[in-house]
Amino acid sequence: MSKETQHYLSLNPLTFYGGLAYQFILGLLGAIGINGHNFLFRAKQQLFEDTQQNITAWQAGEAPLNVLGQGFYDAFLSMGGSGNTISLLLCILLFSKERRHITLAFSALPLVIFNINELLLFGLPVIFNPTLIIPFVLVPLVSFVVVYSAITLGFVNPVSTIVDWMTPPFISGYIATQHSLSGVILQIVVVIIGIVIYRPFYLHYAGRSQSNNIAISHQYELSRSTLKSFLGDVNQAMSSYISKHDISRLVSRMLSCGEFVMHYQPQINLNNDQHLSFEALLRYKDPDGKLLPPLFIHDFQQLGAMKQLDKMVIDLVLTDMQKMPLESGCKVAINISAETISDKHIVAYIVERLRFFNILPEALEIEITEEVIIVDDKGVSENIAVLQALGITVAIDDFGSGYASFPHLLKFNFDKVKLDRSLLFNIENEREKNLYQLLAKISEVTGCVLVAEGVETEIEKQFVQQCGIDIVQGFYFSKPMTLNNALSWMKTVTIGNKTIVE
Repeated sequence: MSKETQHYLSLNPLTFYGGLAYQFILGLLGAIGINGHNFLFRAKQQLFEDTQQNITAWQAGEAPLNVLGQGFYDAFLSMGGSGNTISLLLCILLFSKERRHITLAFSALPLVIFNINELLLFGLPVIFNPTLIIPFVLVPLVSFVVVYSAITLGFVNPVSTIVDWMTPPFISGYIATQHSLSGVILQIVVVIIGIVIYRPFYLHYAGRSQSNNIAISHQYELSRSTLKSFLGDVNQAMSSYISKHDISRLVSRMLSCGEFVMHYQPQINLNNDQHLSFEALLRYKDPDGKLLPPLFIHDFQQLGAMKQLDKMVIDLVLTDMQKMPLESGCKVAINISAETISDKHIVAYIVERLRFFNILPEALEIEITEEVIIVDDKGVSENIAVLQALGITVAIDDFGSGYASFPHLLKFNFDKVKLDRSLLFNIENEREKNLYQLLAKISEVTGCVLVAEGVETEIEKQFVQQCGIDIVQGFYFSKPMTLNNALSWMKTVTIGNKTIVE
């Protein structure tokens, strides 16, 4: 059993006590300014997948709806944002005598309606506030018990859908509980309970604040003088926040809907027709069949989920390699992230998958970007050495793109160096041309094979050949292709007068 599976079982949001623990950790992390949904990404991802499977089975009449699921947490425990802060906002508007707090509450109201509470959390503040942290964590736990009991006892329909996290309270309750008013009533009850719990803590905090009237007065005057400009930036801040806050949901949807597919761009040896390699490039095909560029990779990086993505890519590529003419010497290169290449277990994983798919190590290449290498010299160096001992080619990618390129060649024994395509942008200028010619002499010093990336014109092709570089990659030869198109391309393309694969 993997560590990720063990972790999920010990914090299973689909059980009563596991759900309480899950919600407690989310609240505690949120109270100190950490996005708990990102921190608990693996448990949240598993929760989302299990919920989807249960809803599908329920719709097919094969299983009852679970009481607990992704929709349960979204509809009833995040009203107004984490901590059910819509209750805190209403508490301020109903009971506060603090002008600054009331102004802040009205400013935050348009965002809280759509479950975005950062303005309230940092403006009041709730974050790192010993008094307000208690109800911030406590309210969702009490709400959890109340909602769980109401659904279990049959007073309210179980949640039958995963409502978008920005759906306003009361609307979300109606949609989530099979379009039932009982869900709306339950949300109202939860909000009222939250107000009751928040009230004494908030009044204590506000009363303590009043004892510092002079400081508060100065702070309020400063806030009032800057409030207009602050509110003028709310839309921009909201858009930025939504982008960050919705990453987890976006990644979850990508994993459960549509599909990840590999495209392949050839690396051609101009002096040896039979030596052909491909770089595997990840793409995403949405449910409508639209192909999206790999901008989503940054989302996985922010969630700390690059190991999972890289392992998925390894499996996808090795599956495709079973259909390639590897016996002719064809190789495929996979890009590896910083998190993955530094992992002491990644080599064992690659070896196991090679055996599973019956692929020889010599057919695989691993590409590492310069940025990656800065992260963990020792871990990267050890993994590179083991991979090479297995017969796997290891390349440094994007060489010359702006990092400390040459020290990397001294630290690590690479088999291949891929010159970044940006180095070809201005070769009509003498300075850029001389720089490229200088970099092309790296192979004489290091013994590494050189690859010219980004070759898009006949002039660029002739130039890199004049520099003594034999292996080229770029749109001049081919854009990234699907597996089937790559297989067809190999049978038809010629270099000189010879077909690459007969």
